[in-house]
Amino acid sequence: IHEAMEQQTISIAKAGIQATLNARASILAAANPMDGRYDRRKTLKQNLNLTPAIMSRFDLFFVVLDEQDERTDLAIASHIVSLHQHGSLAHLTQQPDFSTSQLQRYIRYARSLKPALSDAAARQLVQYYAELRRGEQADPGAYRVTVRQLEAMIRLGEARARAELEQTISVAHIKEAKRLLKASIMHVSRDDIDMVGDDDLDDELQAQVERAEQVRREEQAQAAQQQQQQQQQQQ
Repeated sequence: IHEAMEQQTISIAKAGIQATLNARASILAAANPMDGRYDRRKTLKQNLNLTPAIMSRFDLFFVVLDEQDERTDLAIASHIVSLHQHGSLAHLTQQPDFSTSQLQRYIRYARSLKPALSDAAARQLVQYYAELRRGEQADPGAYRVTVRQLEAMIRLGEARARAELEQTISVAHIKEAKRLLKASIMHVSRDDIDMVGDDDLDDELQAQVERAEQVRREEQAQAAQQQQQQQQQQQ
């Protein structure tokens, strides 16, 4: 994968055959954390067993966590069980707005577009790249920003313009590309949440429990008062 992402080629040497094939394609990769569960006290780099050389060649990183949520869990379980029960989505009362063939036609047309970079967008790119570099100098431990990130913003802006079926890459497309890139850099170089000490966490949980208990008592008292007023009115 390193050669494919760096040189856009794949070399084959097997059974006396030596060949170099072109490998110009988008790469969507998924990786599991080293310990089987993502440690939110660590950065993304510390959770993955990937070399910096390979990580630097990806444009965007997204952390997908399997967090417990009763509503989400019930919705996912119901959807999977329904698929096994009926074998398709035809039984659903709410159908998608676009069919599969329509989405395929839209994607084929969008990929055929070659949007050009406008003058204003080009100036914005230069400014954003300088800002990212200044942020790296201010924080020595931050994610290293190189020309690859500038090229990533260009690719993301072009992809955004294609998604909107535009022939020109505008400043709005570059702003969205910068937002995505900054969010991705934060995922790589920083931990997701600031973990507090155990004592502070216990105190905070205890305070939340006490506040919830106080709200419950107030609601009970208010309900009892309303019930008493209703009984007096009936008498």
